Amino acid sequence: MKITGLQVFWMITIMDLGMTLIMTLSPSMQSAKQDVWISMLFAGCLILLVTFFVTNVTVLYPEKDLIQLSHTILGKWIGKVVVLIYLVQWYTITPIVLRQFVDVIQIMILPETPKAAVMLIMLLLIVYTTHSGGIVSIARCSEILGPIIILMVLLAMAASFNNIDLKYLLPVYADSGIGGIAKGTLAPASYLGHSVEYLMLASFLYQPRKGAPYAYWGVITAAFFALIAMLMATITLGVNILPKMWYPFFEMSRKISLFGFIENFDPLSIVIWVASVFIKLAIYLFISSYGTAQFLKIKNWKVMIWLIAPVIMVFAYFPTNVSEATSNYLMNYWVPFALPVNMIALPLLLLIVGKIKQKKSKSVSH
Repeated sequence: MKITGLQVFWMITIMDLGMTLIMTLSPSMQSAKQDVWISMLFAGCLILLVTFFVTNVTVLYPEKDLIQLSHTILGKWIGKVVVLIYLVQWYTITPIVLRQFVDVIQIMILPETPKAAVMLIMLLLIVYTTHSGGIVSIARCSEILGPIIILMVLLAMAASFNNIDLKYLLPVYADSGIGGIAKGTLAPASYLGHSVEYLMLASFLYQPRKGAPYAYWGVITAAFFALIAMLMATITLGVNILPKMWYPFFEMSRKISLFGFIENFDPLSIVIWVASVFIKLAIYLFISSYGTAQFLKIKNWKVMIWLIAPVIMVFAYFPTNVSEATSNYLMNYWVPFALPVNMIALPLLLLIVGKIKQKKSKSVSH
């Protein structure tokens, strides 16, 4: 299975952009208020640092993925602990994303449709894509869906121009302060931090050593569009009502009215949501299945798909309501644990130890 750098760019962009737009604006706005755009800038810079750690780790051993890297750099037992930490991340985020997808679809367009029906359709779709061609199929889908998602975001923002009120951005800094801005950085940073999955994707590149720029541009593109979308939502909906909304980007699309008869641009947001969730779930199903198979030394990694998919379906029912599926998981695990540990500390540890090991091996050889 081999993929191109451009395909990696689209996969990282889609994973980062779609859910950052939909899921993080409200929690970030609650802390940073109208300075949410500053929080978004800080989040982008933080994730560029994460991407620096991640890409430099993969260059140490270009042909190895995260499972192999952990064992090679940290040894058998510590490497297994690191892998288990990432497996926990992948196994918990996948059912949560599936549940968030179902909740949004039910709230926005299909309120009477049973959760099981929506879940099953999406699950069958990602199982088919992952099983049929692995990461190659997902990468090709990303190439097609990526430009469509960007186009939909641009259309939604362009159509909202007549609702802009710049006074919603004032005063700058005074209401939130550095504490509020810093707290508002955490949610978008944690969702933009999917560049850490490059640790699993890099080894599938035709030229693994040349993949770093695509990872950087994926993060930059996602952060840029998320920043502009957050700004647009702020100056069209206002700072009083926006933090109380579940999905402000959808509400911004609903407020669009052009020429007195073109209204309700909800389909644009739905396309962005469905396409981004599909790619994200497919990538997570692949890396969970492939990574687990490597961890357990199972030769046919596709066998794991049939074991993991039902687990995802069952776990997606664990949250009892929309709040548990969105804010609880975000604030109780994703921000306080996954962001500092999985996205910052462990890639940094792998980079430092890997560099030391390579220096020692070079000095011994000389």
